[in-house]
Amino acid sequence: MSLIRERFLSTTLSGYAAIFSRMISGLILFRMMFMQFSGAEFGFWMMLWSLFGCGILFDFGFGFTAQKAVASKTATGETAELNKLLSTIFWTFMGLAGTLFIIFQLIQGAFLSSINVEPTDYEDFRLTYCIFFGGLAIMFPLGIFSEILRGLKRTDIVNWLQTISVLLNFVFLYYGLEAGWKMAHLMLASVLITALPGVIATFISFTKLPELSLSPTYFHWPAVRSQLGFSVAAYLITFGNMIMGKSDQLVISMTLGVAFVAIYQTGFKTSQMLGLFGSQLHQIISPAAASFHALGDKSGLRKLYLDSSRVTFLILTPCYLLSAIYLEPLVSILTGLDSVSRETFWIGQALLLSTYSSQLTNGVSKRILMMCDEQKKLLKISLVDAGINLSLSIVLAMNIGVLGVALGTLIPTILVGWFWVIPLTINKLNFSLKEILSAHVRGVILPLSVFIAVLSILETLYPALIDCGLIGLGWRGTACMVPFLFLGRKEIMNLVRGK
Repeated sequence: MSLIRERFLSTTLSGYAAIFSRMISGLILFRMMFMQFSGAEFGFWMMLWSLFGCGILFDFGFGFTAQKAVASKTATGETAELNKLLSTIFWTFMGLAGTLFIIFQLIQGAFLSSINVEPTDYEDFRLTYCIFFGGLAIMFPLGIFSEILRGLKRTDIVNWLQTISVLLNFVFLYYGLEAGWKMAHLMLASVLITALPGVIATFISFTKLPELSLSPTYFHWPAVRSQLGFSVAAYLITFGNMIMGKSDQLVISMTLGVAFVAIYQTGFKTSQMLGLFGSQLHQIISPAAASFHALGDKSGLRKLYLDSSRVTFLILTPCYLLSAIYLEPLVSILTGLDSVSRETFWIGQALLLSTYSSQLTNGVSKRILMMCDEQKKLLKISLVDAGINLSLSIVLAMNIGVLGVALGTLIPTILVGWFWVIPLTINKLNFSLKEILSAHVRGVILPLSVFIAVLSILETLYPALIDCGLIGLGWRGTACMVPFLFLGRKEIMNLVRGK
């Protein structure tokens, strides 16, 4: 467990370095694009990058399988079987990348027509489309090397590479926007820089795992077939998660028009940042759970869940409350808008609550359950959740507009998470409800109570106006967090030390 705690610290710190660089650069670039792009250009750019997140669907679950295999087989010393599995996955990805690139080029015209691109924008949109999917084909097979590093519990390296990529991307996009580059040229710079971490991770993987070989001679489909059940389940679960997390922009584009994506994205951005902030706490969980499960260490799994779940609740709760109370100033900072519409405000609130609930119920539980061979039950949960999410989003979007898409995400997230995922976790790890509640409230009640009291006083005496800016939000957030961190310092140190 000492190595796990050490990796937790380095992984979490590097994760927050990555997320803060992404948040700050994203804040500036989001606002610049929102103000300089037309509504159609902004919506198209955001929609493409939401599809980038969906690109993981085309790995058919093998990327997650690679991470689990590296974690478990390096723990048990089965390097020969690991080489066969990773080599087969890598060369399969190479073939898929080429096939997918051809398919996306063939459907280019139909895709652009389906989102109602104006004739004057068509050529720039077409070139942007080609560059984006060309870059996606390059990045796709390289993704396995980040999974190898994660399996080796070196997610911190992946995080630092992403930080470098984010900073470089910011420099080039900022310059390009100021210089008036066309959208296609901006996309070319962004795609090349986004591919950089995968290239570097390739070399580091071979350094960290000297016995690794991806020679085509190791291609051995039976090695993958033995993992096929896990891979298919992981793929379908990922598919469900992508529907819930990435399809909203596509639903809006198809039902209301691509220009309406900008309205939704304005409210979505804050919840996205909260989700990214929370997910940094969970990066070490999957490979650690795979190692404990491979070694049959049930006590390690239980402690991993309790520690990870407690730290998620402790850190994410004040972040959620600050985001919810100061949502309008946050949206104004992101977009430069002088006023925030009621629709945008409630979209943001619905998505913030959805993200917070998901982090508490799914963030830790699903990662551990997946590595403990509960993929079939998780698959059922994810498909039901995704089906309700997509159906509700479409129906509500057609009846009440963009806000309906946010509600279509919120409702199933809360119901499925609290009434299905949490009970399954308690049953699998043999916890009592009393034990779970005790672990989460121990040492937390006082600091959270003081935090809420300070926040309430500030909101009553010094309410944040929409134009208060970063400085105004900064001193209010600091005033709330300082007593919280001081009173909770003992609990935080206990979590870090694994007590």
